[in-house]
Amino acid sequence: MTRRIVVTGGCGYIGSHVARAFKQNGDEVLIIDRVCREHTLKDINGYFIADFADDSSLATIYDYQPDVIVHCAGTSLVGPSMSDPGEYYDNNISKTIRLLNFVKDFDKKPLILFSSSASVYGQPDKLPITEYTRKNPISPYGNTKSMTEEILKDYWGAYALPSMCFRYFNAAGAMPGTADLGQEPEATHIVARVLEASLANRAFTINGGDFLTPDGTCIRDYVHVWDIAQAHVRGVEYLYKFSDIPNVGASVFNLGTNKGVSNKEIVDYVVKKYGLPFVNYGPTRWGDPAELVADATEAREKLRWAPEYSDIETIIDSAYAWYTRR
Repeated sequence: MTRRIVVTGGCGYIGSHVARAFKQNGDEVLIIDRVCREHTLKDINGYFIADFADDSSLATIYDYQPDVIVHCAGTSLVGPSMSDPGEYYDNNISKTIRLLNFVKDFDKKPLILFSSSASVYGQPDKLPITEYTRKNPISPYGNTKSMTEEILKDYWGAYALPSMCFRYFNAAGAMPGTADLGQEPEATHIVARVLEASLANRAFTINGGDFLTPDGTCIRDYVHVWDIAQAHVRGVEYLYKFSDIPNVGASVFNLGTNKGVSNKEIVDYVVKKYGLPFVNYGPTRWGDPAELVADATEAREKLRWAPEYSDIETIIDSAYAWYTRR
């Protein structure tokens, strides 16, 4: 069954992959975004709105009458959220509430798929992290994700607006095979930074070498961006499995691999395959937990979602192909 899908932030890194995944699934896709980069639009038929906050974008959504709204739009860096929390609360909370208040009164309420984050957990007491692990965000960015999840629960209870939140762990990589979708330069996570250092033939600094981990560097759960995109398609298929009305309240799923990879393992792979002139160790960044690994059993069992591209070698190689293609 073809469905109408709106993707807010559909020209961004994750949003562009999500939009393509739905398009390849045979759905109709409408993108709402402030800026659309040419390389993200090659196979997406949709309307492109100048500013998500503009009234015309909400009118376009109303005219489109979507079955699903994938809400990827927002501001998404932990560090900058500490120095300018107002921007984050405005973009990620105020504008989300504006969207929800608009669509809650539709005769046919759309399903909301929300881009949440592992940042809602902060520094967990034990691993792996399940959906039932206590939320304890340690940054304004993490607060906005946690708060939006609570808002969506309230909107289900008050207005029967259905929603599903995906808590992404470390999204990385680029479009498998074609490498024509990827992350813009100067991203903050280590896969992007170490590859940019390799391509520029400059030294690379690992943040922290004295964590209580086997090799002293922090460990994270990396999930390929295309696997994340496929989870959204699986989520919609799961929720509409039995009828044209989504069988959901306000659900939450971790998206991860149940496996951690250390910073040193990533850097060693890049050194061996692509080269780096020099690697050193710098100070640990404030708030960096030693290890964050997801338990994504719920997504695997309920959504029948299984990551296909999330081994670290495929993630790094696909990202490298994206950078060299550009």
